[in-house]
Amino acid sequence: MQCSKLRFITALVLWLFYAWANAGDKEIYLVTGDYPHFSGEHLPQDGMTTEIAVKAFKEMGYQAQVDYQPWKRGFTNTRKLLYFGTFPYVKDSERENIFLLSKPLYASKPFFFTRQDFDITFEKEEDLRGLTACVPIGYSHREIQPFLDKKIISVTMQPSNDAACFRALKKGRADLYARNDITGWEVIEKTFGHTRGFKTIGKALKTASYYIIVDKQHPNGQALLNIFNQGLSALKSKGIYTEIIHRHLNNSKGTH
Repeated sequence: MQCSKLRFITALVLWLFYAWANAGDKEIYLVTGDYPHFSGEHLPQDGMTTEIAVKAFKEMGYQAQVDYQPWKRGFTNTRKLLYFGTFPYVKDSERENIFLLSKPLYASKPFFFTRQDFDITFEKEEDLRGLTACVPIGYSHREIQPFLDKKIISVTMQPSNDAACFRALKKGRADLYARNDITGWEVIEKTFGHTRGFKTIGKALKTASYYIIVDKQHPNGQALLNIFNQGLSALKSKGIYTEIIHRHLNNSKGTH
């Protein structure tokens, strides 16, 4: 009788431990930063890509917890495996060497921003020869890399964030800043209280896709990314993904 009771208690403890461990496995910890209109604590549903990430995991029965940190800190903590992943990041060769990438959360087209009174046209690459660009520290050079490789433009300023680059444009300390038009105009509005004094020039640059990135050293990285990708596909097949995109993009209209 005593042995049966002991076996029962042992089995119960093991079952409870298994249930606790399994529940823990259903929690995903992500980190992001302030990136209008894609992520941000004060945005509706914490931003478009945040809502997509959370709901894609939820489709697969996972609870995604999202923290907000400065970009550099979030990136570093993801490399330290303190978080499963960080987003929304564009793909470049350096990141592909150390990170696994999800399917794209969203794709946008970046443009060159400049000050309104800068008399410049952008119809061909040579039109930009000799101009200077601003790129915040830690941001990818992907959008402007072809211009850098050909030594058409140069990066002369690397401040801490988007707003600092737009201030640099306004003060004439840099000529160009490449950003998707949604984020660009929202940052300008937030920084200056209006959108006067700036413009975009020329056609869109190379399309930028945004991903969740996971350090390749994460023990369950690829398996969990596969789960996320399945959830993302489910959102698209149900029409939820399109609804999220349209709602956030409609909210962003009228800022310039």
